[in-house]
Amino acid sequence: MVTGRGKKQPSRRVGAILPGVLRNLGLEGKMEETRLLQQWPEIVGEAVSRRSRPREIRRGLLFIEVADNVWMQEIRFHQKEILARIKECFPKLALKGIRLELDKKRDG
Repeated sequence: MVTGRGKKQPSRRVGAILPGVLRNLGLEGKMEETRLLQQWPEIVGEAVSRRSRPREIRRGLLFIEVADNVWMQEIRFHQKEILARIKECFPKLALKGIRLELDKKRDG
């Protein structure tokens, strides 16, 4: 790469500079959220992931849509364990808690 003074700068791979660019744009958290969505089955297991999905993170809370009341109780029972796994895998998200909501598209 040539700078304004004609000096060559060492080339860097996009993968090496992308995290810094995302951080500067304030988008680093969105990348982590996307990874969380993709890894949801590994975090909670296949059975729970088929009946729930993380929807969004707002003000430190992870909002999870759940298929029905039975699964809402099951997830609530394991909530601390799920939150601990998420914090371990995604510490940059700085989650404070989980909020469970019925998935209105499935329920009705």
